Amino acid sequence: MAVPAAALLFLVGVGVGASGGETGTGTSASPAPVPTVTRTVTAAPRADAKPAAAAPSQTPEAAKPATSEPPAEPVRITVPDFAGMGLQDAQDHAQAQGLFLLSSHDETGAGRAQVLDRNWTVCSQSPAAGTGVTDDTTIDFGAVKLNETCP
Repeated sequence: MAVPAAALLFLVGVGVGASGGETGTGTSASPAPVPTVTRTVTAAPRADAKPAAAAPSQTPEAAKPATSEPPAEPVRITVPDFAGMGLQDAQDHAQAQGLFLLSSHDETGAGRAQVLDRNWTVCSQSPAAGTGVTDDTTIDFGAVKLNETCP
């Protein structure tokens, strides 16, 4: 008789444990998840550490020093005239010409951000139209909202 009673108590305990110890028919809220933050730190080499020995080379090509190619020459581009264009169109046109470093500012001096570029018109640019630049030159557009006139 002791064995069936122990088995019954075990099953009741498992059932209560699986229900989270709750009794009754009400629903219980799950505990809120706790975010986990993982931080990866790379240790700097110790000053007294010896450099690792290089693996022996299997082929003569691996023993040759690596040759680096000279850096590519910058591409020369003549800056188009962007004045009067919509800011988004001017940016698209500049990128089509190979000019990818672009910035813009509020030409009125009010410091407004150009959140939606399609709502702005280019009034000025730097460097000026016709200037020869390299593809690593930043083009800055001075713009006003569509319903405003250029200063």
